[in-house]
Amino acid sequence: MPRAFTAAEAEGIRERLMSAGREAFARRGLRGTSVEELARAAAISKGAFYRFFDSKEALLLALLSEYEEQVHARLETAVRADPECGMALLVKESVQAVERDPLLPVLMSEEGTRVLASLSPAEQQELMERDVRLVHRIVGVLREAGAAPEIPERVLVGLLRSLVFAGMHRAEIGEDLLAETAEWLTGVLEGRER
Repeated sequence: MPRAFTAAEAEGIRERLMSAGREAFARRGLRGTSVEELARAAAISKGAFYRFFDSKEALLLALLSEYEEQVHARLETAVRADPECGMALLVKESVQAVERDPLLPVLMSEEGTRVLASLSPAEQQELMERDVRLVHRIVGVLREAGAAPEIPERVLVGLLRSLVFAGMHRAEIGEDLLAETAEWLTGVLEGRER
């Protein structure tokens, strides 16, 4: 019979697994990372790993959720502090998302796409709705400050998601061109350019 972990031990193990997953997935991708390696890094057995996550894919999804929560909270706080820069912050965060989180390329890879496609339709919908809720909250803050963009929220969500992909392909697009495009787009969203 496996030994039960105390709440403090379980929390520490989960944090170590998250840290090990973040490092291993960023270095070797999902396929190149084993459950044994993750368990070893957290100083637990392979069997104990499954008491925390159903699979290494579930750990990757937990890391995605953690990243999104942190980014969304940081963005919302920054926009509340300076609503006039709200659109610039959203555009910049979207373009730099892949640089800020090395797990995003893993999630956008063929193996990551398979993981996302394996989610139930309800889970996929929930994942997509996170961005929608963030944009809705931020547009609300901007509206209160008189700085809301004249673009439907749904279109803004699509635009920001597209910028994440553009950021991932910055080498092919060209660093200068991507920066110039992001600056122009910010001006359009803020109503400075047409």
